[in-house]
Amino acid sequence: MRINTNVPALQAARNLGNVNKALASSTEKLSSGFRINKASDDAAGLGIANVLRSDIRAYNQASRNAEQANSVYAIAEGAASAIQNMLERMKELSAQAASDSVDSAGRSRINAEFTALQSEISRTVDTTKFQGQTLLNGGFGATVNSSSTALSTATAGVYDVQLSGAAAGSYTLSAAAGVATLSNGSVNQTLAVTSGANQSLNFSQFGITVRTNTSVNDGTLNGMNVTVGGGSGTFLVGASGAYTTNDVISISGSSLDLTTSTLGVNASTVDTRANAATALSAIDTAIGKVNTALGVIGAGQSRIDNAISNLKTTVQNFAAAESTIRDVDMAEEMTKFSKNQILSQAGVAMLAQANQSGQGVLRLLS
Repeated sequence: MRINTNVPALQAARNLGNVNKALASSTEKLSSGFRINKASDDAAGLGIANVLRSDIRAYNQASRNAEQANSVYAIAEGAASAIQNMLERMKELSAQAASDSVDSAGRSRINAEFTALQSEISRTVDTTKFQGQTLLNGGFGATVNSSSTALSTATAGVYDVQLSGAAAGSYTLSAAAGVATLSNGSVNQTLAVTSGANQSLNFSQFGITVRTNTSVNDGTLNGMNVTVGGGSGTFLVGASGAYTTNDVISISGSSLDLTTSTLGVNASTVDTRANAATALSAIDTAIGKVNTALGVIGAGQSRIDNAISNLKTTVQNFAAAESTIRDVDMAEEMTKFSKNQILSQAGVAMLAQANQSGQGVLRLLS
């Protein structure tokens, strides 16, 4: 019999330590609800679960993107429907003016309303925006063409051109005596320019901002052009990894161009019977173009609705996959906890017994 080294007590202590460690692990899992609380629990599983969790967050955001895309379509649809109603009234007015049952004074009054509706269509197009982007002027998703001389490296003073709802087309800058003027050929906007200063020239009538540096002066701005190319509004509605192809849905800005010039009613009048008859033909064409735009909007809404449904299903399935890896089975873990709790109590009792085994030596010494 030996008293310096109590091997049974060491064995009992070691086993008790292992059981207490397992008991602590079960307590951690049961209290957190996670099977994996640290990398050592399951390093490979943690890596897979983290990827799934990041995908779930990305898909949730993609779902919100799709819902916002639906809002864009809804705003565009509301404005397009309003334009459709105005065109219907304009056709009614044209039909009225095309009959000799109306005299010249009556046509003048009819033409006044007709002209007001033309202006209202233009105003509706200019003010239908989402996050600063004009939706119905053909410039949704538009970009500045690299051919624009304003972006040329040889051009001193201008370092950036930004768009905010600008319509596709060509714009020309001219400058003199501390002012700069941007023109699209029919409309001009003039702003003050400070030579040798960093500044943003916000041509708000066009939705174009020209940013300059200290090299700018009247001469450097004069004669520049900015070409805005038609583009596409793009919505990220997926997170599969094909972020520039299959994960996006695009809508062509040109398909939503409902300006009076595109509709072909900008020059129409109903002040004479002949002009009214001509206006009727133009309005028929315009109504067809609006219906085409409404068709594009409806198709886009249908596609977005299906994308949202698919995204929600994907999020659900990814969450279930992550749960299988990361979440703890409470019933199974509670069984382990109960077993280890009993073993811990037994281990304490056996350690106490092992520590008492040295007492037998005293009988030999007495």
